[in-house]
Amino acid sequence: MSKIVYQLNTDPLLSPRFSQVVPVTSLQNSKRKFAFGFYFEKRAGLTFRQLAEKYALYLQEVYFPWPGLLSAREISGDPAPLRKRVIDDMRFCRSKGLKLDLLVNATCYGDKAVTAAQREDFYANLNEMEKAGILPEIITTTSPYIAVIAKKLHPNIDCRASVNMRLNSTIAMEYVADEFDSYYICRDLQRDLPTVKMFAEWGKKNGKKICMLANSGCLRLCPWQTFHETLLAHDFPHIFNEMKALDLPPTLCVGIVQSKQYEEILRASWIRPEDLHQYEPYVSVFKLSTREADRPDLILKAYTSGTHDGDLLRILDPGFSFFVRPYIFDNKAFPKEWSEGKIAGNCASNCTHCGKCAEVLKLIYKRDPELPDVSNYSLAPSKPLVIPGC
Repeated sequence: MSKIVYQLNTDPLLSPRFSQVVPVTSLQNSKRKFAFGFYFEKRAGLTFRQLAEKYALYLQEVYFPWPGLLSAREISGDPAPLRKRVIDDMRFCRSKGLKLDLLVNATCYGDKAVTAAQREDFYANLNEMEKAGILPEIITTTSPYIAVIAKKLHPNIDCRASVNMRLNSTIAMEYVADEFDSYYICRDLQRDLPTVKMFAEWGKKNGKKICMLANSGCLRLCPWQTFHETLLAHDFPHIFNEMKALDLPPTLCVGIVQSKQYEEILRASWIRPEDLHQYEPYVSVFKLSTREADRPDLILKAYTSGTHDGDLLRILDPGFSFFVRPYIFDNKAFPKEWSEGKIAGNCASNCTHCGKCAEVLKLIYKRDPELPDVSNYSLAPSKPLVIPGC
């Protein structure tokens, strides 16, 4: 267990009235390297707090939305009771030594994107969090404007570039070095270990942290991604009838999986738990997409233990397991040649359809004896698939 020490909040811009003793965890030689996402409703019978407590020794951060502030996903309902839930659970996480990461990572802010009204609303929400004792240590955002105004009010906050910014080169990171302290690297490149190493070396030289999203189920280099993210910012479910009328899938990934092009799942950006150790020298935080996953407990168990005996699709987000049933992608059946730097790593930029993924698919695509072979598995799930980790 890492040693917990305490320090008084000494930020000169914070009111002494709300200064407090907060836990600060030393991460050297620690298991604490993961971030996972807050959720409101129980998943697999477990509350968010139950999972946070169970895996606290492995968690460095928890990322959360604030009802009333735009993030990558719309939050419906009365903000007041929802905020109370967030406050109570974030206080609990802080008591366990977790850092708090506020999501302000919308793709679309509409006509309020850079306005005095946006600034004042953002400051009012930060002040409310401060009074509640949950002023975040980190703000993850897609907006350089949000990063700048956050720093003006609270210089000690770590402003982090969202994975949705798709930072795919050190040049891109240089462009926003004045606004951001840490970066989620572009997931489309993260299977390429030499590139990740290059990002890490640049980060060390420039005093920046490199982070990555480990279990994204998104298609790599998806041309629909911006369109999909924009839908998420504007009440995604309403588009289904219109897309159906045009004989279009609601998203590109759903259309590809429904047509059984399963090799495309293998060509995505996720990293198996068994291969994550190769990234530890270069990555400060491994983000796990759990906010919309139906089994966040499986995801945390797999990645904190470094192994998963079961369906790979159950630990990705989105995982598409519903569409593949009654078959699974047997995670333990991957060949040794799969690991990053070999089959997966060599396909980090462009697919030449060499046939290797087809051979891997033959090994891992198996009938699940625990699932009945029924026809209604071809029906769409009850809720739309979402971009993971946003």
